Amino acid sequence: MDDFYIANLGGTMPVSLLELIGDINPGQTVLVFGAGASVPSGAPSVADLVQDISQEFRIESGGLNLREISGLAEQKRSRQDVISIVRKRFSGLRAKGSILNLPLYGWKSIFTTNYDEIVEDAYKRAGRSIKVFSSNFDFTVQSDPNAAKLFKIHGTIDKDVVDGSLSRIIITDGDYDLTEEYREVLYDRLKADISPGVRVLIIGQSLADQDLRDVIQRSIAINQKMHNQGRIGLLLYERDENRAQLLESRGVRVAYGGLDDFIAALALKAQDHAPAQSRSGDLLDSQVVLRPGTKSIDDELKPEQANASAVFNGWPANYSDISGGLTFDRVVAGEITEYYSDSEKFVAVLLGASGVGKTTAARQVLLKLRGRGYDCWEHKGEHPLNERAWVEIAKRLKIQSKMGALLIDDAHTHLYEVNELVDRLASEGCTNFKLIFTSTRSHWGPRVKTPTMFSMGSEFYISQLSSKEIDNLLTLVETVPELRSLVESGFGGFSRYERRRRLIDRCEADMFVCMKNIFASEKYDDIILREYGTLSVDNQDIYRYVAAMEYAGIRVHRQLVMRILGLQANAISALLSGLADIITEYDVNPREGVYGWRVRHNVIAGIVAKYKFYDLDKLIELFGRVIDHISPTFDIEIRTIRELCNIESGLSVIPDKSVQNQLLRRMMSIAPGERVPRHRLIRNLIDLGEFEKAESEIRIFEKDFGKEAPTARYRILLMIARATETPGLAQEDRMVILQQARELASGAVVRYETNKYVLGAYCELGIETFKLTGSHEVFDEAMKLLKRAESRVGDPDVTKMVVRYQRRISGQSVVDRDSTGLSGGK
Repeated sequence: MDDFYIANLGGTMPVSLLELIGDINPGQTVLVFGAGASVPSGAPSVADLVQDISQEFRIESGGLNLREISGLAEQKRSRQDVISIVRKRFSGLRAKGSILNLPLYGWKSIFTTNYDEIVEDAYKRAGRSIKVFSSNFDFTVQSDPNAAKLFKIHGTIDKDVVDGSLSRIIITDGDYDLTEEYREVLYDRLKADISPGVRVLIIGQSLADQDLRDVIQRSIAINQKMHNQGRIGLLLYERDENRAQLLESRGVRVAYGGLDDFIAALALKAQDHAPAQSRSGDLLDSQVVLRPGTKSIDDELKPEQANASAVFNGWPANYSDISGGLTFDRVVAGEITEYYSDSEKFVAVLLGASGVGKTTAARQVLLKLRGRGYDCWEHKGEHPLNERAWVEIAKRLKIQSKMGALLIDDAHTHLYEVNELVDRLASEGCTNFKLIFTSTRSHWGPRVKTPTMFSMGSEFYISQLSSKEIDNLLTLVETVPELRSLVESGFGGFSRYERRRRLIDRCEADMFVCMKNIFASEKYDDIILREYGTLSVDNQDIYRYVAAMEYAGIRVHRQLVMRILGLQANAISALLSGLADIITEYDVNPREGVYGWRVRHNVIAGIVAKYKFYDLDKLIELFGRVIDHISPTFDIEIRTIRELCNIESGLSVIPDKSVQNQLLRRMMSIAPGERVPRHRLIRNLIDLGEFEKAESEIRIFEKDFGKEAPTARYRILLMIARATETPGLAQEDRMVILQQARELASGAVVRYETNKYVLGAYCELGIETFKLTGSHEVFDEAMKLLKRAESRVGDPDVTKMVVRYQRRISGQSVVDRDSTGLSGGK
C-alpha cells in the first residue's frame, strides 16, 4: 500500500496514514461517508447524476448543482421521472472491495449523505445487524441493541413518496425544506456521539461536493460547541489544497487518499490482536445479541457486592444481597417455585404495587431455581426484548434436556414482545423454559395479552406482608449485624411482640412502610425533604427534575438531563458525586454513551415530585421541556414517549385534554412512526367531541400504518359519540349512525375476534342502541361474542367486562321500566 500524508493540526509536520490508524479506536469513532466512500463500489458521483438529469430532461447543466437541476427537472416533467432516472444509476450496485470489511469493526455510529445501499449490503453479507434511519418514521424502538446504526442524511434510494413510502429521497430544494426537522435530529445525534475522546472521520470524494462541505461545517460547529478534545479527520479522494488549508486552520486534519487505503491500514492494525472465539459453554455465546440486555445470574453472584444499605434505602435486593442473607423469604417466591415444579405451565406473572418487593421476590425465585439446576437470566428493562433470540436459547435448552428461567421486570413495557415470546415457546413445546414477569395490576390488567398467557400461565399477587413474613423480617433484622446496626433506636427498644404489633397495626403490614418504620420512626416525607434541603442549589435542581421525570414514567438518562438543564459533560462527575446515594448512574448502552439515572426508590421520587412540582403549570412545563429535548434516535427516548402516554402517569395527570393534545402533537412531530401518541390523541379528540378532527386523525393513521385493532375500536366509539352527543340530530338520523356503527363493529370483531377492547366497543354500541331503540339485539350479539372470547382467552379482565356490561344493561332496563311506569307494584 502506498503511503500518503496527513497535515497535522498545526500544518507543520505530515504524519503517515499508519500513524493515524494507530490512534483510532473504532468503538470511539464516528464515520461520516460522502460520495467518495461509494465510488469504489460503482456508485455515481454527484457530477454523474447532474449529467444524467441534464441529458434526460434537456436542461443545460452549466453552474447548476444536483438540488437545482433536480428541481427544474421535476417542474418540467414529474418527480416520478426524476427518481426513475436517478435509480437507474444505482441499479444492481453491490458492496465491493474494502467496504466489505466495514462490518468487522464496532463503529460508534455511521452517517452518510449517499442514497445507495452499499453499507447495508456489506453488513448483510457479513451477517451483521444494522439499523438504518432514512426518515423520521424510523425513529422507534429497535429490537437489536447490538445493531450498528446507519443514519442516512439524504434518505435512501429504494424509498420515496412516489412509491407511497413515508421516506423521501432528498434531492431537490423542496425535499430539503420538507425534511429539515429529520436532518436536525440526525445532527443532534451526531452531537450526542461526539463526546470527549471520540473521533469523527469524514470520507468523501471532493470538497467541491456541497453536501460534503455542509456536513464538515456542521461537524466543526458541533465539536467546537462541545469543547471536545477529540479531532475531526477528513479523508479526500481529490486534492484541494486551498480549501484543505482553510479547514486545517479550524482544527480539521486533512488527508488525501481513498477508502481502500484506510480500510487496508485498519486491517493491518487489527490483525495482530484479533480475539479468539470464546468457547465458554455459556448459552448466550450462541445469541450474542442478548448480552447487552441480559444479566446472567451466575455472573451476578459476587459476595463483595452484597450491601445492607439496599434494604435500608428501598432498592430491590440484588442477587448477592439475597444469597448473602440480607433479605427474608417471601411466601410468593416459594409458591412460584413450586408452581414451576408441579406444572407443565411455564409463565408466572407477579403483580403488586410499587414498593411491595416484587423484584426482590422474583429474584428469590430465580435463585431457588438456580439451586435446582436451572440456567437463569434477567432481562435489563432499559433494553429491547429480543424474543426470537430467547426462543433459540429455549430450543437449545430443550435439545440438551436442561431447564432455564428468565425474569422480565416491568413486563408491561415489553408487552408485544412478551406476547410473541410466550406464543413461540408454546408452539415449540419449550415448557422447560420458565418465564416470570412482574408488573402492577394497573399496568397489566388493561392491556391485551395473548390467550397462551392464560392457558400456559398463572397470576400471583403480592401486597401486604403475611404473618410468617413479618416474623421472618423481624428475625432478619435481629440476627444480621449489618441490618441491626441500621435499626432506629426507638423501634429497636421495643420487645419483639411490640415490634410485631406495631408493624401490623400501624403499618397494616405494607412492605415499604414496614421497612421504613423499622429503620426510621419519623414521617418519611420529612426525611426526604430535609435531605433535599441539605443539597446545593444545582444539585437540588437535578434531584427534582430526575425525580419528577422518573415518577412520570420517563426513562431518565444522562444525555437527556444534560439537554434539559444545559449541563456540560465535564461537570457530570462532580454533580453525581454531590448526589451520591440519592441518584445512581448505571449502564444502558455505553457504546452509544447512554447511562441511566434513577432515584433510589420510586416512592421517594413521588415524594420529591409531589412537593417540587405541585403546581400543574410547572408539570406541564416539565413535560414540554422533556418532549422538546427528546432525541428519537435513542431507543431509551422513544420509550420515554410511550411512557408519557401511559394511562396511569405522564400526561394523564393533566386534566385538560386540550393541553394533553398539544403535547401529543409535539411527540408525533418528533417520532411520527410511534403509534401510541396517535392513539391517545384520537381518544382525546373523541372525548372532547371534536369528531371531524378525530376522523381525520384515524384516516391519516390508517394511511401511514394500515388498519389495526385500536383504530377499529376508535371508529366504533367515534360513531357512537356522533350518534349520541351531536346536538340537533333527528332520532332517525341517530339510529342510522348507530346502524352504520353496527356494520363496522361486525366486521371488526371478525378481524379481531379476541381483542377485548374491540369487543368492549361493540358492547358499548349495544347499550347505546338499547337506550335509543329499546332493543337488546345488538347488545346480545356483542355479549355472545365477548363470552366466546372469555372462554377462548382466559383473561380475568374479560370476565370482569362481561359482569360489568351485564350490570349496565340491567340498570338501563330498570330505568326503562321506571320511565314507563311498569315497576313498583300493580
